[in-house]
Amino acid sequence: MKTSRAIIFFALLLTSSTAQDPAQFVNPLVGTKDGGHVFSGATLPWGSVKAGADSSSPDGLAGYVSDGTPIFGFSSLHDDGTGGGYSLGNFPLLPLTSTECAGNDLTKCALTRSLRAIEHGDPTTSPGYFGIPLNNGVNTEITVTQHTALYRFTYQAGTDQLLLLLEVTGDLGQSFQGIGQVMVASNPTTKGTRVTGSGSFIPSFGQSKYQVFFCADTSIPFVQAKYYENLEYTDVNQTTFDKDIQRAPAGLLMGFAPGTEHILSVRMGVSWTSTVKACAYAEQEIPDISAFDTVHTAARAKWNEVLGTVEVDATGVSDDSQQLFWTSLYRTYISPTNITGDNPLWSNSTEPYWDSFYCIWDTFRVIHPLYAITAPTAQAEVIRALIDIYRHTGFLPDCRMSLDKGFTQGGSNADSLLADSFVKGIAAGIDWQTGFEAILKDAQVEGDWEVEGRGGIASRDKYGYIPVGDYADDPPSNAGHTRSASRLLEYAYNDFSIALVAQGLNLTLNATHFFYKSSDWFNLWNFNASNTGFAGFIQPRNADGSWFFDSRFDRNGVFRPDHCSPVFGHLDCFLGGGGEFYEASSWEYSWYVPQDMASLVQAMGGADTFSARLDTFFSAGFHDMGDEPGFLPTYLYNYVGQPVKTVDRVDATLAQYYNTSFNGLPGNDDSGAMGAYAVWTHLGFYPVGGQDTYLLSRPHFPKITIRNEATGAVATIIASGLSDQNKYIQSATLDGQSYTKNWLSHKFFSKGGTLTLVMGSSKSSAWGTREEDLPMSLSTGGFGCNTCISPTNLRGPTTSNITDSNNTAGGGSGAGGDNGSSGSGHSSGRSIMHRLTTLPSLVTLSLLLVSLIL
Repeated sequence: MKTSRAIIFFALLLTSSTAQDPAQFVNPLVGTKDGGHVFSGATLPWGSVKAGADSSSPDGLAGYVSDGTPIFGFSSLHDDGTGGGYSLGNFPLLPLTSTECAGNDLTKCALTRSLRAIEHGDPTTSPGYFGIPLNNGVNTEITVTQHTALYRFTYQAGTDQLLLLLEVTGDLGQSFQGIGQVMVASNPTTKGTRVTGSGSFIPSFGQSKYQVFFCADTSIPFVQAKYYENLEYTDVNQTTFDKDIQRAPAGLLMGFAPGTEHILSVRMGVSWTSTVKACAYAEQEIPDISAFDTVHTAARAKWNEVLGTVEVDATGVSDDSQQLFWTSLYRTYISPTNITGDNPLWSNSTEPYWDSFYCIWDTFRVIHPLYAITAPTAQAEVIRALIDIYRHTGFLPDCRMSLDKGFTQGGSNADSLLADSFVKGIAAGIDWQTGFEAILKDAQVEGDWEVEGRGGIASRDKYGYIPVGDYADDPPSNAGHTRSASRLLEYAYNDFSIALVAQGLNLTLNATHFFYKSSDWFNLWNFNASNTGFAGFIQPRNADGSWFFDSRFDRNGVFRPDHCSPVFGHLDCFLGGGGEFYEASSWEYSWYVPQDMASLVQAMGGADTFSARLDTFFSAGFHDMGDEPGFLPTYLYNYVGQPVKTVDRVDATLAQYYNTSFNGLPGNDDSGAMGAYAVWTHLGFYPVGGQDTYLLSRPHFPKITIRNEATGAVATIIASGLSDQNKYIQSATLDGQSYTKNWLSHKFFSKGGTLTLVMGSSKSSAWGTREEDLPMSLSTGGFGCNTCISPTNLRGPTTSNITDSNNTAGGGSGAGGDNGSSGSGHSSGRSIMHRLTTLPSLVTLSLLLVSLIL
């Protein structure tokens, strides 16, 4: 019975194999040094289990680091690209020998991490596999299924006993909270030992604490074992040991007879619900504990299936470029984590549950727009999971990991994440009525903005911006500063996202209101602020309307737009730091008006000044590619009809900040977000996250085919004549018809089609340069808002409470990818915004009347 179950299980997994093998170009070690915090171990796409080595390095937030530091364990849970702190790394295993244990005396084994850590050779990695030789002679290999890790420890011939440490209280951050358990029993199915247990730990970037459970089965029974807790030892037998754990470090030391092969296999199931479920996962997913190679083959096949939604013609493309592309694409599928069916928080829900949103501030820009074209089924589940989190916690998250609320970084960017999927027609199983309810609450009800929702709602309704120092109550413990300027910009864009969804649901008054509120960015635009020869910057403001100067950084009352950029005070604006911008400077945030770039162009002095200012932004070193606000500016030349300069800038950015070495990333990977930029760059277009706009640059492959795995639609991009010299688009056709816009709509990907780009070396091409070829802006009739206008003044009080005359979701659902995207890029002239649903100031009314008369 066991054999037939195993055959059926692995046959099902292997049917996912495709003829392509993009996995051959994936190097999981890229970015595992100098702050990349890349998880390099074994996992499946969005896998619950992420198993790998844990280095004794201060940089080891994701486990293994390519800096030569020794390894203190191998654990089954990690996150990728974590910036907040050491994440997971629970229940580490470490194979030991008589060298580390003074013979085979288990009471003499080194237990503390610094003493037990073992030097090692070079690892071997690929999707679904991690292997590394330890200097104690043990070769460690790891592969995985969705909830289970399989370890194969091969000891040197002649070893008289195979020793193994299991630290039950261990995690990367050593955050054990004094609530744990371990039980030992025999396992007649594997003919080995079964160890089950649990522990309570602190999340790496969030509140509260979490509990997680494991079930470890060995391939052979131990011949001796001791339980240790705080350096006190207890003998363990295979039938009756059961211990509650209160102190750390605590765990098991076990010795096994070597047999003829000197191999010890350990199958470790992990669950967020119970040890019973952890054991069930292990038994169902890997019924044969000795089938390491079969599990590995199935894991690689699953990766090829997911990666294979994208096919490229690599003619003339270097292996290095292919490795960078496929490795980057691979990392975008590591997080978030799908733990559907294993959520103990609301077990009565039938909705998917996804975790490790780390954080949406980082990923809404590039990760989830990528899923919209390469993995729409997974993206639909993500949306359903986020909406279900709202149902049970009252708010959408910005960050969430280890079942806990994570800290908010900037805006309520789940609003923009949901809107991105809505306008692109991601609809499978999604309750968009409740989704709209959730994003509307973000805009109207102030919660604990340290972890959810928004802050400063009342003040923003009063002033049109968030004043410096504005808190509903006492300052949040982890806020450090109000981040008033960057949050206002993000809230304005989040409101634009709400408007798009309302528009698609035929909630006209809501749409009008939030389109209007999205112009609040202009209330922090100081035309008189200047730097490096350019005037006009986003500047924080006090409640009395005066411009804010930070005495710590703005000397002699002169505002420093370059503060928090790489050239001045670069690390001052992280969470808990100083200043009113988050992880970027005013120089960088002053570009962030993706809902109405046409108005921003005018505020900066016109297209020529806008372009020259972008040039200076990069050449003067103000651009910070190490954080996500630095992504979009590299493509902004398209908004002034200069796609040639976009190509040059994007190519230069890729060359400067990305490579296939251990330190080949510009910053910590942020759940694959850093890698996603390289993916988009190779594909030749970039998403404006939260809307139906993809900015065109140039592909790095002569042919790219993207298959929609939900609908079967195929989108093909052909770059005719592409070479290192011929990298500029001279002309284009879409399905045989002339195409002059320098941006794409999602309809191309949801419906399929062929975009043919004629490439050349000329920088004087007229393609994509006319006003009607530019991407959409609110003030020029884009996004279906034909009556929106450019912001012209500091507006007065409004209210967020709207009663829409059609307050139901009976309208469109975003299906087909066209909702919220009607209208050409630009249209001539300006018109008055829809009649406002709230009461503006007298100044605003006067200006509206003047405009009507004119």
